[in-house]
Amino acid sequence: MNAFPLGLCAAALAISTSPAMASGPAVAATTLAPVSVHASDTQVMSTESVQVRIDRTQLQQQNVSDSADALKYAPNMIVRKRYIGDPNAVISGRNTGTLQSARSLLYADGLLLSNLMTNGWDGAPRWGMVAPQEIGAVDILYGPYSALYPGNSLGTTVLIHTILPNRLMASASSQFFSQDYRDAYGAAGRYNGHQLSATLGNRQGRWSWLVSVNRLDNHGQPMQYATARAGGDATAAVPVTGATPDRNPNGSPRLVYGANTIEHTVQTQAKLKLGVKLAEHVDALFTLGWWHNRADDRTRSLIRNAAGELVDEGVISADGKIWTLPSSGLAPSSASDAHALYGIELNGKFDNDWRWTAVASHYDFLRSQSRNALTPTGAAGTVADKGGSGWDTFDLRSSGPVGDNHMLYAGVHGDRYLLDSRVRNSSQWWTGAADGPLISSFAGRTQTRAAYLQDVWALAPAWALTVGGRLEQWRAYGGVLGNADGSLRYADRQRTDFSPKASLAWDFAGDWQLRLAYGKAVRYPTVSELFQGSISANAIVNNNPALRPERDRSADLTLTRQLDKGHWRVSLYQDRIADSLYSQTDITVTPTVTSVQNIDLVRSRGIEGELTLTDVWTSGLDISASLALNDAKTLRDRQFPRAEGNYFPRIPRLRANLFADYRFAPGWDASLGVRRSGRQYGTLDNSDFVDTYGAVSAFTVVDAKLRWAFAPHWTASLGVDNLTDTHYWVYHPYAGRTWFGELRWEL
Repeated sequence: MNAFPLGLCAAALAISTSPAMASGPAVAATTLAPVSVHASDTQVMSTESVQVRIDRTQLQQQNVSDSADALKYAPNMIVRKRYIGDPNAVISGRNTGTLQSARSLLYADGLLLSNLMTNGWDGAPRWGMVAPQEIGAVDILYGPYSALYPGNSLGTTVLIHTILPNRLMASASSQFFSQDYRDAYGAAGRYNGHQLSATLGNRQGRWSWLVSVNRLDNHGQPMQYATARAGGDATAAVPVTGATPDRNPNGSPRLVYGANTIEHTVQTQAKLKLGVKLAEHVDALFTLGWWHNRADDRTRSLIRNAAGELVDEGVISADGKIWTLPSSGLAPSSASDAHALYGIELNGKFDNDWRWTAVASHYDFLRSQSRNALTPTGAAGTVADKGGSGWDTFDLRSSGPVGDNHMLYAGVHGDRYLLDSRVRNSSQWWTGAADGPLISSFAGRTQTRAAYLQDVWALAPAWALTVGGRLEQWRAYGGVLGNADGSLRYADRQRTDFSPKASLAWDFAGDWQLRLAYGKAVRYPTVSELFQGSISANAIVNNNPALRPERDRSADLTLTRQLDKGHWRVSLYQDRIADSLYSQTDITVTPTVTSVQNIDLVRSRGIEGELTLTDVWTSGLDISASLALNDAKTLRDRQFPRAEGNYFPRIPRLRANLFADYRFAPGWDASLGVRRSGRQYGTLDNSDFVDTYGAVSAFTVVDAKLRWAFAPHWTASLGVDNLTDTHYWVYHPYAGRTWFGELRWEL
């Protein structure tokens, strides 16, 4: 077998899509009329890792409210999406928990949407920059096995390919959702929302363009609960009813007396894409994106005094004990964000069959405010502002044949991340006026420059060897930390690392392939990990600007079998990650220090199985299923020895998905999906054992959808997520049973 089909598999993906879910080098070609999937960013990219593709057809079979839902049934993955409109939907995969956002990459048409300024719950990809109706296909790459991607690929890389029109196209849809939410604390209820979206585009001569707009308005369930601590002045205690005795995840008693972060979010997204053929062999694509979010987080007291009045602060008497309510426990908050994305992509080819791509992007936090009240009813509060933060990226890459047996990939990369965070007092917190003195601030920049080379070599008719390497030079500079009394600067840092990659693929039979891959990846600390801390006695404490990068050595052995109507895959993988970056408490010093620290060695290993079948038993039934067994453990942690030998947080021991779609009559189809996540922990020492608010749950969730194409260009659908109304936690509660209704028109 010639190795060129292996080396050019990414180019094939640029012009094809697959039914249901596919992985591996073989992808069935179909055409989505009247649009094409823009995937020119993959024409010069190749990876020897496990690859999964989700096409536009499957997305239409699922309940999708935003682009993060595209990964809902991907093997061995979960997106921490707590409610519709959640801006903090972090990707979790083989070796990555839902608080390790910097271990994943999200690109849309080659433009980086990953927020690599921070690593945590607030570092989720900017899903809002891609509306669901834009998506043509999604490729998911597992592991750091390609030299073409930075060290953040040690977890998962997601490539979204959007649509461009071949002729006049238009669409409009209206979506409604309603959530039944229940809890044990008295804050259950119904939370509703809706979404409107439209696209318009055309191709005229050498020009093509697409405009899309999307507006989401949703009310989410409570994200947090107000808890009281035991003790207080018994003479001032007010007897109340409605409080719920409870335990936190490690079993300690607490009292739940209110619900907060009950968010009403309104998000508006707009996108303009303009494509033009500049010359016979040169095409350009310009992208301008805008995303705006306004979120108001209400609070709700659940306790009343003898007169029936709500109580939200002070000292109370409940459950035979005295409790003190913190003044900020039910303080409301709000957020206002406006982000802009600017991108340009040039694609060309030479007469010798070499291709090249140049991509530049700028992501700008035009406005990013978080406003918090100090008390439930007072005007005083704080305003945290990250306006002016953002990132720039540039990639120049090329690929082409060298002789008869080699396909070479080469490129250079540059990026810069700038984070500037300021917190001030405010006399009227809800207005966003930061008119008070500075409380704290931190800022800094990181920069990476890289060059890479990768060669796919046809060793023999059935063998292909891929070898490559990535050389990266990283800088951290401009770090500053401040408080009301002044500011202190950090010293600049710089280091250089080389990451080798290699894989060997053997097509030992007509439909069988065995592939062994190895890759090293270096994930550098983010600005917030390096420079966010506090000042005490005119010195910086509670952080470490000398943090070492995470260094992953990863291996994957995959067996794939192509079937007449699908495929199956089994993968064994292992990652040994030195100096993992995670927030923990250093118990070897007095007093103890809690901050982002390097964990000496974490090992993640497991086995994945995946099966995809089309037209099973009878025409019209498609099935995809996956099962993964994970074993992620902390092997060595000198600063927190209690973690050693325990499971690493937020990586479940089992993940399983089943999705089936049945086209049972002309114009009708029905789908059913099941998602399972097994036992996992939220703490490094696995001390959490109570499944309650603050815990990380095991869960099984069932989803369903019914679609009816009742007239030309018109489709109606009714769906439900979490059909059985399972109650489960990711510290915060996930959504309860949620109904979807949609009416869509598409030209």
